Amino acid sequence: MSYDNFKKEVERILEEKARPLTWKEIKENSTKLKQKAPYHVYVQKLQGDIGLVRFKSAREGRDKKTVWALRKWFEEGKFKELLPHKARFTILSSKKDHAIAANAYWELKRIYPFPEKLNMNLNRWDVIEAEVDDFFPEEDKRPDSIRLKSDGIEHLRTIEDEEERITIAEKISESGEFMHTDAWKGKTLGMTKPRFRCFYFYDSKCQFFCDQNVCVGHDMEVDEEGEAIEIKGDRVYFVLEAVEREGGEFIWEKTRVDWYIKTVISLTDPRQRRLGF
Repeated sequence: MSYDNFKKEVERILEEKARPLTWKEIKENSTKLKQKAPYHVYVQKLQGDIGLVRFKSAREGRDKKTVWALRKWFEEGKFKELLPHKARFTILSSKKDHAIAANAYWELKRIYPFPEKLNMNLNRWDVIEAEVDDFFPEEDKRPDSIRLKSDGIEHLRTIEDEEERITIAEKISESGEFMHTDAWKGKTLGMTKPRFRCFYFYDSKCQFFCDQNVCVGHDMEVDEEGEAIEIKGDRVYFVLEAVEREGGEFIWEKTRVDWYIKTVISLTDPRQRRLGF
């Protein structure tokens, strides 16, 4: 099934039922959706295209299943009692007052605020559990942003194993398609791999090619407040953020979105076979 047909069918069912549904319930109400699990890239695109939100319901009971919902319902004040009180994140980039992290569905999120005393201790590959203050903060309409309770952040562990880090990075990494489109009507964070290590850092910029056949090269600013860039392995990933517009207009009101490199992740795959000399 093409992405456009998938999008129309999922949106139709959610609009028709007007309540959060599990993937099983969505399939039961469709004659077109047959796959056991949806394509991850399709789900990623739905976040921006129709405002898809996925979470495990906060209702009591041991069998808490993931439900699919529309962001606009929560903005209208509906179903907020179903949202979980806590969420788990893997930190990918830690800044002064916020972090870029992956949630349980390997979606990139911008989480804030980070108290200064915690920000000094939380680094890339730290796993935290945090109490959520607002999944849809009024002061930040970007769909990737979540406001936490600054006194409700707990450090669970640090991922030290390089193979586990690569597995996580591969789950989060996505096609570079979003850099050649309208950013999927709301996407403001992305993570992708440069094609065949075709990248070059110079001054405060980076030139690279993504995996799209139409790509003739990207020339992006690199976050000046970012971590020091150290390419130490064959697995290189760029975490990207949409450039904020002057005047405060919403990024997704523009036909073209500019991106910059938020941080660079470089990993060495211990399974990579090396030729002996």
